[in-house]
Amino acid sequence: MKDGELGRVYGEGEFIFKEGDEGDRMYVIQSGRVRITKKTPSGDITIATLGSGEIFGEMALFDRLPRSATAGALDEARILSIDKKKLFQTIDRDPTLVFKTLESMSRRIRRLDEEFTKLRKSKIDILQIFVNVDETCSFILEEAKNFIKADNGSIMLYSDEEKALLIKAAFGTEWNPKTKLNAGEGIAGDVLKTGRAELINNVSMDPRYKKGSADINSVLCVPIKGRNTHFGVINMSRISENLFTIEDLNLLRFIALYASIAIENAMNFSRLRNVADEVLMHATMLDMLG
Repeated sequence: MKDGELGRVYGEGEFIFKEGDEGDRMYVIQSGRVRITKKTPSGDITIATLGSGEIFGEMALFDRLPRSATAGALDEARILSIDKKKLFQTIDRDPTLVFKTLESMSRRIRRLDEEFTKLRKSKIDILQIFVNVDETCSFILEEAKNFIKADNGSIMLYSDEEKALLIKAAFGTEWNPKTKLNAGEGIAGDVLKTGRAELINNVSMDPRYKKGSADINSVLCVPIKGRNTHFGVINMSRISENLFTIEDLNLLRFIALYASIAIENAMNFSRLRNVADEVLMHATMLDMLG
């Protein structure tokens, strides 16, 4: 990688950042092309090929989450990096950067909309068209009920802000909207921590079980796994003596695979909207001050 007067020159095939890396800056392509790829179970897929003048990696300036994709030079490319402080200093001098950033985000949102539209052919595909996290969780839980008979169920997601598992959707007598568990607390908290799916057919004998308003007998608890971490669980329980089976557990694990994709899509869409709103608000403030 060579230093340049404006940006840095990356050789063909050289990585600018990799999926999972920490990010604190966005990038502008001054010349050349950049390929954006994402890991999947069947191998890396190309999400986009970007050219001169285009922006990428801007989400890291706002959500401070690990990179969700990999960026590499398709051929020799000169790339300018901009951290958050430099971004707003640049915006003060040249507000057109706001509109370029918003244009980049709009294209990404439009591309997501187009991809979601393509996935309307089956119920499993419908899991990926929701852009609201709570609605997505509710839909997944309703579909799970169609396959696995249960008296109660919930989807809990880990909140970095509250450092706890929070219920996002539920059915049955066990649902208490205020319920939250720390990682490692209760059966759900332990499953989140270990990443191991569990079938428990006598919860009264399990010291991790936290008794609620219903006399639960049999429980399924499956982690919802992201690329690098577990970020939630799906719980299903029965009051009757009709116990869950290994087949029920395997089926819920299968549902959780699709749930993880759908929920991450909804989370990413929500973050993208929030970042666009933040940039637009800053641009509006600059316009008012001007």
